[in-house]
Amino acid sequence: MSRTFFKCKKFILFALFLSTLTLHAEKLIYNDGVLIPKTEAKMEQIGDELLSKTGVRAYVYATQNINNMALHDYEKEIMKNKKSPFVVLLITLKDQKVDIVNSPDLDTAFDREQILSPYSWSGSIIPLLVGKKKDVNVNAAMLNGYADLTEQIASHNNVTLTSGIGSTNRDMIFFLRIAIYLFLAFVIGRYVLMRIKKR
Repeated sequence: MSRTFFKCKKFILFALFLSTLTLHAEKLIYNDGVLIPKTEAKMEQIGDELLSKTGVRAYVYATQNINNMALHDYEKEIMKNKKSPFVVLLITLKDQKVDIVNSPDLDTAFDREQILSPYSWSGSIIPLLVGKKKDVNVNAAMLNGYADLTEQIASHNNVTLTSGIGSTNRDMIFFLRIAIYLFLAFVIGRYVLMRIKKR
């Protein structure tokens, strides 16, 4: 009797272990050679923590192209088998598209327009995509945007992500951009003044 009970207990514990492992091993980042391993690993860490604390699945789809598919159709295909609540941050490089789609229950959990804003004082993705070092910018932009997205969802659920990059990193990027714009304005202004003086 005790031997049978012991075997059943071992089986139940093993089944629980497998179910926990399956939940933890859920793939959240789909990377088609766009993200470097370090960026992908950090996103997975943030996404796993958000899932464990809120039950929200925050996916990333980073692809080179979507094979002439309309973005709307691609998004519908992605969302087809997703379990609510979920959000998807996606980028397709050759099509130059960045978007966020989500299950209806997350409509008020984050500010989509702010995250995707092209303005440097607001947006956390698109302003970083502009530049000569494309690969570096794509990784920085996607990580920055994903962190912003997940932290907003966490805040909406009254939890804090210890793996998040926090607002300090985004503030530094913002002030760096402002410094660059001021420097460019100074250089252009000086050039214009020199041209006027020569006349």
